[in-house]
Amino acid sequence: MTTRSALISGAGIAGPVLAFWLAEAGWEVTVVERAERLRTSGYPIDIRGAAAEVIARMGLSEQVAANRYQHAPVDFLTPGGQRLVRLDLGRLINDAGAGDVELIRGALTRILFDATAGRVDYAFGETITALAPTDGGVDVTFSRRQPRTFDVVVGADGIHSNVRKLAFGDESRYLRHLGPYVAIWDISNEMVSPGSGYMYSHPGRTATVERPADGGNTRAFLTFVHPAPGTVSPHNVDEIVGALQQAFAEDRWRTGEIIDTLPDADDIFFDTVSQVRMDRWSAGRVALVGDAAYAPAFLSGQGTSIAIAGAYVLASELVRHEHAETAFEVYERRVRGYVTRNQDLALRTDSVVLSRTGGQLLRRNIMVVLLPWLQRLGLDRLLHSERRAAHTDLSLSGTDLRRCPSRQT
Repeated sequence: MTTRSALISGAGIAGPVLAFWLAEAGWEVTVVERAERLRTSGYPIDIRGAAAEVIARMGLSEQVAANRYQHAPVDFLTPGGQRLVRLDLGRLINDAGAGDVELIRGALTRILFDATAGRVDYAFGETITALAPTDGGVDVTFSRRQPRTFDVVVGADGIHSNVRKLAFGDESRYLRHLGPYVAIWDISNEMVSPGSGYMYSHPGRTATVERPADGGNTRAFLTFVHPAPGTVSPHNVDEIVGALQQAFAEDRWRTGEIIDTLPDADDIFFDTVSQVRMDRWSAGRVALVGDAAYAPAFLSGQGTSIAIAGAYVLASELVRHEHAETAFEVYERRVRGYVTRNQDLALRTDSVVLSRTGGQLLRRNIMVVLLPWLQRLGLDRLLHSERRAAHTDLSLSGTDLRRCPSRQT
């Protein structure tokens, strides 16, 4: 029997999960990644619901749990800079009792890479430049490597997917800006005491700074609503600083001091809070997974989980079906409802992190003040009920892929 081949673009989250399961099933898998090396830094991400079950089936639950991110206690501040309440942000955001795990994105990419590196051909500093469908597969041209034909090509290359652009057209057809921007970067540990954090909110903007007690880096997280999302270049530091200074100009806290550190940062994340909405996630033998196909929006907290679950289902269907087109259709049919429900939750304009109006901020502040009492009564899980229903709204079949017993350790 001929070994089937897959080319995956993207070595972040969805790509390595898909590669893991296809390699487990005996496929020949190549992963290309634009970055010159594995990205092992980043911001905290969450694994919830169906995604936690996928990680368990991969045999990686203990490694993931060992890298759990420990939030510092966070002081919620009023617009005047006074402390409103001090909370455990991790408990507020996640439901540990239901198996939620939060860890730094780079820690997860390292775990997934290590789990696949021996069986998957990784090519860093490489991009796809052209895709040409044929009767027997997809002819692929690369920026560095020699051209090659693969049975299937999958774009797992994020919200600004190159594969999506090549196979489906310009991202403007699919990207839906929701209004805010997000900026994340590391700042000097000297700016904040160990084991402390602050969340300073005005209507339409929030600045959060957190220094973990375990010796991790102090991280600044700023988000704000912009009148013209998509107009600030994520690659131009001067534009980013200017947009932040304008958005936070009237603050009475330390946001100006924090923004001043951005030009010296080594690793800056800056982008719009956007969704990807597509009528179809595949075209012939080319498919998309994760943010490339259905980014739910950064502030949803579900991008990683949807990517993991979607990649697992896609791998299961590719192995189950001889014809890629059939596999892609079943994958989409199984996952789309789950994706849509989580994307719809992300459209809500009120959240713990960003309140767009004074009324929303007032309701948020009342909620966080009451939260310690709700936690003592064990009622805080009620706050997660709607999100929990969305996070678990995907059935993983007993006939989906499982690890080969000889490879489990």
